[in-house]
Amino acid sequence: MLYRKRHTQITAILLLLIFVLLLSGCQQQNTAGSDMTTGEIVVTDDSGTQLKLDKYPERIISLTPNNTEILFALGLGERVVGVTTYCDYPEEVSQKARIGDLQGNVEEIVALKPDLVVAKAVLNEDIVSKLRKLDVPVLCVDPESIDGVYRSIELIAKVTGTDSNGDKIISEMKAKISDVQQKVAEIPEEERLKVFIEVGNDPLYTAGGDTYVDELVRLAGGINIASDITGYQMYSLETVVKCNPDAILAADSYYVDVKAEINKRPGWDTVKAVQKGHIITDIDTNLVNRAGPRSAMAVETVAQALYPDLF
Repeated sequence: MLYRKRHTQITAILLLLIFVLLLSGCQQQNTAGSDMTTGEIVVTDDSGTQLKLDKYPERIISLTPNNTEILFALGLGERVVGVTTYCDYPEEVSQKARIGDLQGNVEEIVALKPDLVVAKAVLNEDIVSKLRKLDVPVLCVDPESIDGVYRSIELIAKVTGTDSNGDKIISEMKAKISDVQQKVAEIPEEERLKVFIEVGNDPLYTAGGDTYVDELVRLAGGINIASDITGYQMYSLETVVKCNPDAILAADSYYVDVKAEINKRPGWDTVKAVQKGHIITDIDTNLVNRAGPRSAMAVETVAQALYPDLF
């Protein structure tokens, strides 16, 4: 009897252990795809609006190309049901429904029955207002800097249950930028290249010291000759000649042969960048203009173009 009693106790303990192990395995399997949480999801977005969700969204629409890139980088491609006509990266985005340009189309958006729309308040102000009046959940993120990109990734990751993926992306971005900065740190200040950032040629436009592309140039070890102005402004041909930049970054050339245009400009034949042929046009325009998960790659690409011997 004593033996049977002990045997029964041991069997019960073993069965309990097996049950605990199976339960643990199920929990691990359930949390592999996303970071599970309980209760209401609450965040304050970049428009200052509080967004409340009672579950992670399954049907997401993006109203800007950089937010589309963030969503796909977080592994949310399958949940994205609509994007704008300007969204072209990554390649998988070509299979998604189009909901219009950056202003969006309310009817098309509502027809897709989204449980989250990711927008940019400055660009999408009108459509965001209309969607919120219809009780469509909207998250506004406005990445205008590298830190802004990190915050945007964190916000989108939080409301979609992909915090781990977001942390990984940010960590990898910081590591890549740190690697670039370590390389350019070897360059003495007086030897750093002065850069003219051309963002429009007729009339001539440049990027000031508080812009995203200026930050890319600075992190890449360059010195923006127009860092004393703010935003994107017209810039005179004569001022460029006077500042005499060592390099010209003209990734926004689009349909214009910018090198040919530059060589025709009066007085520019005396500019160091023109004389040395250091006119950078073969960089992906979207890479340097979209503040998103590829921003670290953009910093590295600009640095490689400015200082190829360091890479």
